[in-house]
Amino acid sequence: MKKAFLLFLIPVLALAQKKEIVYKKVAALTCECATNKGVQKLTETDLGLCIFESLNVISEKERKIIGYNPDKKAASLERVAENIGVEMALLCPNVFTNIISEDGVAEELVEEETIASSHKGTFEMLSASVFNVLTIIDESNTKREFIWLFSFGGDSLFIKDKIIKGDKIEVFYVEQQFYDPKTKTYKIYNEITEVKLL
Repeated sequence: MKKAFLLFLIPVLALAQKKEIVYKKVAALTCECATNKGVQKLTETDLGLCIFESLNVISEKERKIIGYNPDKKAASLERVAENIGVEMALLCPNVFTNIISEDGVAEELVEEETIASSHKGTFEMLSASVFNVLTIIDESNTKREFIWLFSFGGDSLFIKDKIIKGDKIEVFYVEQQFYDPKTKTYKIYNEITEVKLL
């Protein structure tokens, strides 16, 4: 059984290696083409043309290895472009920083900004159900719950039992949506990002 599996696995691994070699070759050719354009800012069209040009330079056998069909450019390019892009990001990252969109506005990768909020209150309890849930009672005598998913600033206060019921704390959190299989809806949870002992 193991031998049969290995005999099956060897050609699969060999094909994966061949694909990677071809993708690296196309990426290198595309990087060269983009650099030779000699412009400070490339458009997406310029980059697309460089990819097409590079795909036309490689052999028919290499095109088959990566599944690119010149007669069906649109359909097959979609499959290979992502892999070419990954290799290009490693070979010539400066090309990506020089790409501008068609309307001339520079594209920027902006991380979605999550704004942390905070609540001050009296520590009530830390319970464990599906998540570790921290409960405090705030100044308006309202119970507030926060979930502990990942490490955060101040988590050692709970790990080392430095906080006890009645201590004043400030909990910093971000709102996250998680799917609740019981209600079959997304619910908003307050995920802890930091806790300070007041």
